[in-house]
Amino acid sequence: MTVSPKPAEDSPSENESDDLIPTAFRDVVGYHLRVAQEVSFQTFSAMLEKSDLKPGWYSILTILSEYDELTPSELSRVCGRDRSTLTSTLKGLAIRGLIERRQNPNDQRSYSVSLTDEGRKMHKRLHAVAREHDRRLDAIVGKDKEALIAILARIVDALGKG
Repeated sequence: MTVSPKPAEDSPSENESDDLIPTAFRDVVGYHLRVAQEVSFQTFSAMLEKSDLKPGWYSILTILSEYDELTPSELSRVCGRDRSTLTSTLKGLAIRGLIERRQNPNDQRSYSVSLTDEGRKMHKRLHAVAREHDRRLDAIVGKDKEALIAILARIVDALGKG
């Protein structure tokens, strides 16, 4: 016999939403990290209005704005994304003219990426939206911001070494 979860109502209250969390996930840090990230990304995307840019692209554009150029492997380490998923993202950014890829003259299999002028303009636009979004998150986190960032850094340090 299969038991189906109760269907959610159109707009559950905060407590009803908590009631929908499977018991197995209620105290699972990874689950709550993922849900918080998803809600944050959805909010950021909504702030971009009708743009087809993804929130994760902002971090790539920001990283590239601080470096003349990086290899995909270097970029992968800095932004914490798997190289295989980063490749398709870089392709999308290149198609939109936001980054350019340059072949390594010493190794034709290797290339580096850098921002184009259009990429710098888009970064500036996204940065304004990100600052507003961060103000909202800061208001939510309040005085616990430093502790939250320290805990998240501890997670990255402990799990990111593998």
